Amino acid sequence: MKIARVFPTKTSMSPDDKDAYFDEPDLFTPIYDEIHISTTFTWDIKKAHRLASAWRTKGKVKIGGVAIDGESEQPFKIGIYLKNGITITSRGCPNNCSFCMVRRGLIEFDDFPEGNIIQDNNILACSDKHWRLVMDMLKKQKAIEFKGGLEKYRITPRIAEDLRGLRIKSLWLACDTPNAIEPLRKAVAILQKAGFKRDNLYCFVLIGDNARENIHRLKEVWRIGCKPFAQLFKNKENSINYSKAWKRFQRRWSRPAITRSRMK
Repeated sequence: MKIARVFPTKTSMSPDDKDAYFDEPDLFTPIYDEIHISTTFTWDIKKAHRLASAWRTKGKVKIGGVAIDGESEQPFKIGIYLKNGITITSRGCPNNCSFCMVRRGLIEFDDFPEGNIIQDNNILACSDKHWRLVMDMLKKQKAIEFKGGLEKYRITPRIAEDLRGLRIKSLWLACDTPNAIEPLRKAVAILQKAGFKRDNLYCFVLIGDNARENIHRLKEVWRIGCKPFAQLFKNKENSINYSKAWKRFQRRWSRPAITRSRMK
């Protein structure tokens, strides 16, 4: 079956093969058996429906994705809705945080595709048995990245030692509120003791409410030993209209070279 995958927003995780699209079809777009409109972000739902209408002349259209159907209960299939190299070994999270859009409990899959980029919602919430399965798979990989993030509260010396035995490119953490600074400091100290340096440690930092506090938190993340990566807060509708100053602020604090020069 010939399937086109259509994405309302292109990201660094999007597939890049010839059957992946990010806009309406044109005169040269071939006919497909099915067209899957894959919607990751809630603010893309309206655009996804517009794309679905535009693609009806090119095949049978199906619209879905996390933003519409919620987190799937099915095992991940590699290279279809995310680019090759990315794998998901579990779905969901037990934390049920008020600000998080993941709204399902944890499911672990014994059988998952190999990949060097882990995109689980919360890999450290998984059982030790599942963690060992993932570690065994990753021992065969290079340039390993935990892009889904590592929950700082769950990082232990044992976890850090497991990670030390892998060919790690980047470990991602988060510091979204002032109260997260001290837990991040403890987590990074554990990782540093295992041998990880700032070159491997990245930290998402949510900004957009209080510039003075946001700058303090970004600088503190750097001092702790991570490369801060600023992200403007988005609500479910993506209706917050940030000023050019805020957008410029975000760009400056999401480029490691600029951050390094500012922190000297």
